[in-house]
This record gives sequence, structure tokens and C-alpha cells, in this order.
Amino acid sequence: LRSEMLRRSLLFACLLAGASAFVPTGVAPVRVLVPAAGAPSLASSPAMSSVMKKAKAAKRKGKSSSAVAKRFKVTATGKLLRHSAFKSHILTKKHPLRKQKLRRTLQADESQLKTMQKLMLVVPKKK
Repeated sequence: LRSEMLRRSLLFACLLAGASAFVPTGVAPVRVLVPAAGAPSLASSPAMSSVMKKAKAAKRKGKSSSAVAKRFKVTATGKLLRHSAFKSHILTKKHPLRKQKLRRTLQADESQLKTMQKLMLVVPKKK
């Protein structure tokens, strides 16, 4: 098996070098695929330019941030709803009215809204 592989690689190397007359005995003919004249070869292809990378990235499906998706809910108008903080533990010293207010769902603040919308891939509705 190893000698067969060695013979085939030797034949392949000779064919690439241009020695078409050299054919060892007992070896089946090997088909050599030569790329077409207009087709780009892998060896001579240049590195991807930044313009090509940006175009490829634009085609790709965007991924939303899973961390933001877990914490916010999107409304029909594109606003984001969130839960209040300070409601998970150490509740014994908090007043019942304070805990009642913390149970409510609030809107995300305007200062962080655009950032969170980008992370969730949300496009707000026009007014």
C-alpha cells in the first residue's frame, strides 16, 4: 500500500514537472485536474480585502446578545421592558410597599435604549 502511494506521488510529481513520457510500469493512469484558464487557483488567491470582509459580514445573519435577550422584552413600538433590580435577596429588611413597587415591570431608560436595541437587533418604529 505504501509503495503504491509512493509510485502515485512520484507519477503526479513528474506530470506536474512536464515529464509526460515517464510512466512507471504497473501503475494505473492517474487523472490530474488542472484548473481552467479563468478559474482562480487556491495558491494564487489574494487575502480577503477589508471591503470583501465587510460585504461578507453584511450578508451574515446577525446574532442578538443572549444576555440582553434574557433581561429585556421588546414592545410593539420597539421599546424595551425590564424587571426592577434589588428584588432577588435580602428582602426581610425591605418594606412591603417597596417590594410591591419592585415587582412592577419598567421601561428601559432612554440613555441605554439605543445600545440595548442594537444588541437585541430591534428596529424601533418611526413616530
